[in-house]
Amino acid sequence: MTGLSLKEITLAGFIGALYAVLGLTFYPISFGVYQVRVAEALTVLPYRTRAAIPGLFVGCMLVNVFGGLGWQDVIFGSLITLAAALATRAIRQFSKLRLASWLSLVPLVLLWVGSVYLLRVSTSIDSDLLLPVISAILLITALKLKTSRHNASWFRAILTIISLILLVLFGYMRWQLSHASLYIIGSVALLGAWLVTWMLVRLWLAGENPNILLAPLPPVLFNAFGVSLYLAPIMGVNYWFAVQMVGVGQLIACYILGLPLLRLIETRKGFVFDL
Repeated sequence: MTGLSLKEITLAGFIGALYAVLGLTFYPISFGVYQVRVAEALTVLPYRTRAAIPGLFVGCMLVNVFGGLGWQDVIFGSLITLAAALATRAIRQFSKLRLASWLSLVPLVLLWVGSVYLLRVSTSIDSDLLLPVISAILLITALKLKTSRHNASWFRAILTIISLILLVLFGYMRWQLSHASLYIIGSVALLGAWLVTWMLVRLWLAGENPNILLAPLPPVLFNAFGVSLYLAPIMGVNYWFAVQMVGVGQLIACYILGLPLLRLIETRKGFVFDL
């Protein structure tokens, strides 16, 4: 990365300050195993501007200093955010390859599998009831191979069916509730899966490269597997349990909050982040 311009330095400072403000404003849900750090929605910005890379690094460091999880979070947490930001920036170039467009299904699968898992462990329902939801998503993928944008009604029909399934599923699960926190997180993640599915279909139908859906993926994976290495011992939980919880929280922050933000910025020509 060559030297930043004055405008980029200013923007980096703004992003860092905004990350810190969001992280500390939503302090109760920004730390620990059960976390949805709202500030992580900003981790999609390196896809649009390189100024976000140092901004996110400094902002994350400031938040972690006041987070109370110790020096591990300050050092390793900030470095993980930096590495994820660099990876997201690299995706900007990688996304020009049409061959990579099918990788946009990766976050979609992660969202569905993660949310369905949480809903399963938070209720006493039979797991077979979740099969229609998973089957519907697999059907969307299969239809992509057969359907062009001229058959958009098929995609909309499938998404409508998924919506109805979710409504029935949520209603039934509410009466089988055993772990409120997992149910809430799982429900939000499941709705997020539906949102990302809809966005993916819209991109396909518009003939656009859907690789923008990969932009939030590095912070999800880096934090889930990286942060959990030191967070699990600190919190006294199993590593893979921490991976699941941090991962779902990141999926919510980066995809439900961050991805719509990125799409909004991408559609605004000459926007402040257009660097």
